Amino acid sequence: MSFEDLKKIKSSLDSFDKIVEEVKAVSRNPVEQDQLLTERIVFNLIQSKARKAEASISKQNNYNQEKAASTSAGNYHMKIRKQTLGSNKDEDEFKCIEEEVSKLIKKKQNKAKKAVSMRAPLSSIPSTPPDMPTEFKNKIQSLHGFRVQLVIQKEIFPTDLSPHHDRLSMPKNQVSNQDFLGEQDKKKLKLEGSIRVKVIDPNLNEYELRLSEWKFKSRSCSGLSKRKRSSSYMLNSGWSKISENKKNKLQKEDIIQVWSFRVNNVDNPPVYGEERLCFAVVRLTDTDEGKHCLIESDPTSAS
Repeated sequence: MSFEDLKKIKSSLDSFDKIVEEVKAVSRNPVEQDQLLTERIVFNLIQSKARKAEASISKQNNYNQEKAASTSAGNYHMKIRKQTLGSNKDEDEFKCIEEEVSKLIKKKQNKAKKAVSMRAPLSSIPSTPPDMPTEFKNKIQSLHGFRVQLVIQKEIFPTDLSPHHDRLSMPKNQVSNQDFLGEQDKKKLKLEGSIRVKVIDPNLNEYELRLSEWKFKSRSCSGLSKRKRSSSYMLNSGWSKISENKKNKLQKEDIIQVWSFRVNNVDNPPVYGEERLCFAVVRLTDTDEGKHCLIESDPTSAS
């Protein structure tokens, strides 16, 4: 280390020139002078750091006492500012931090409100889903249907009603019974991507749709975490005929049930196998007795 390098270091207790004079008075050897000068400056810096540490501890103790004694949120906030800010630059940085924290708090509050608002319509759903209405049972019986089971009870979302999307989404992780698909169904989905199904709408009208499985990759905020995969079953290729039928009265946040059942396949040539997969869409509504009711049938709907 040269004299020029050492001169850049400012001691908090003594000036650099004064230290140099004291060192020269002790030794005339340039090498020894450099060593003594370095030791003296390091010693002074250590003392300075120690004093600052003591002052910081004392300041923190005073701050804690004032914080405990303070009963006003506004005064408490101003004390924080006075004790932590020492320059205009610090003031600006503090304001930036305040703004960022405020934004984060508001974002979390909005997400919490949204989650509560989305859960609110589900509060009327009993823990045990309602049984299938009698009218649907009779309809399925008339088709000689069998193996009836509830697939999902879900809330209608805007995309479920969008003609552009033309599909009813049934998230796989919300399906109550994964066994509604047979082995032939799974093979068909894997090989061809979809299978033909019959769907009964809330007014007991029949439609020909397709069932497919869509797989998604959830977005990751950072490249460090792996993307998680999710999948949904989709009733598409004609779902918009059901969702846009005003007689069905399907609206956002409505609760619906999707039931599956089987019928013996009488198509020639057969669609697949010996059995055909069918679905029934039931719209749940509250009556005075808290039960679901059926919407009036629409004989003009396409079959």
